Amino acid sequence: MKIRKHIRRSVVATITLALLAPVHAEIVKIPAPHIGENKTLRAQWFTPDAKIATGAAAILLHGCGGVGARRELNARHAAAKDWLLERGIAVVFPESFTSRSFEEVCTVKMSARTIRQIDRVEDVMATRKWLDAQPGVDAKKVVLWGWSNGGSTVLNALTHRVEGEFPAELKFAEAIAFYPGCSPQARNTSLQKISSPLTVLMGEADDWTPAAPCAAFVARLKNNEQPATITLYPGAYHDFDNPAGKLRVRADVPNGVVAGKGVTVAPDPKAREDAMARIDALLAKRGFSAKTPAAGAKP
Repeated sequence: MKIRKHIRRSVVATITLALLAPVHAEIVKIPAPHIGENKTLRAQWFTPDAKIATGAAAILLHGCGGVGARRELNARHAAAKDWLLERGIAVVFPESFTSRSFEEVCTVKMSARTIRQIDRVEDVMATRKWLDAQPGVDAKKVVLWGWSNGGSTVLNALTHRVEGEFPAELKFAEAIAFYPGCSPQARNTSLQKISSPLTVLMGEADDWTPAAPCAAFVARLKNNEQPATITLYPGAYHDFDNPAGKLRVRADVPNGVVAGKGVTVAPDPKAREDAMARIDALLAKRGFSAKTPAAGAKP
């Protein structure tokens, strides 16, 4: 009898550990002729349990700090990846920096950066071509999602045209930008249209990528009947959705609103919860999610 109980407990423990086991990345090399000698873009690929897979997939774009130390996803990136996988959505993380032998560019002045936004847009195009060819991925259910520098790439991807047309590789079911830098878009009044529905989420107190230019850009798009929304969180700073963040001033960042004063990063659990609820409702409305969002969640 004791042996049977022991066996049952062992089986339960094994199943529990299996359910809690982390999903490991499959490292893929995406053909990328626009990149230097290697001509490949390194990316991390995650697929959900086949039982809940919806056919949807998300391209996630890291910020100026890269994907994380030693190419391991940092807390913010890992949380978003797990959140999407729980909803049956596949995830691909192209490594724009390490593929070019850089770890981060946060501490590099804008004028000295050699990785341009157009380089990252081309990374998105290469990733999209690769993603559309993957078994089980519905090309009509691809989401583009980026943070900070990656959020800026989202904006640049959605406004990039070739001979007046938006490339097919840059048309997405939804595009999500957390605290992007919008100053170039706000200044360029010729940017009146976007290739895909856009959701911008950022803190009003952000002193790294200020909210005002983003609000102005989104307002212009909406006035031109483009599918764009922005949600501003009062008192929230850059990196507000980081589940492992803490309030600090990064004096090593030279590209803030006030030169030489550094920038503020801080978590804001309420803002994060609201942002994720909005995205949850948005994806569920599209039929991309295997989970039902909480009642009252607004896209």
